[in-house]
Amino acid sequence: MAKPKATRLREQRARQQEYRNRQKQLRRPGRDDIARIALQWLIVGTAKLAEREGNAARMNVVEDAILEKLAEQGFDPAASDQVLGDLIDKYTEAGWGFRRKPHLLCGDQPLY
Repeated sequence: MAKPKATRLREQRARQQEYRNRQKQLRRPGRDDIARIALQWLIVGTAKLAEREGNAARMNVVEDAILEKLAEQGFDPAASDQVLGDLIDKYTEAGWGFRRKPHLLCGDQPLY
């Protein structure tokens, strides 16, 4: 006989939590960790290249490609443009990195 839905969900939550704990212990990055770094690298690298070349349109190509994919997924184009613009400003003008994860630092590494 099939397990009740509540039991299946409880077991699934427990398995998922165990998986997350194991990943954290192994210090294994997840998809979102890698995506954050890749996005920052893409934005900063493209902005630097556009500035070196004196070609602001190069940055627009990256922005347009990202906005197009967000719209395809059903996100509001104007809201997406605003959020992406804010991120680009943070990465390029404010020198913003991405969220630090101090719990991953080894004992003698500085926090800042």
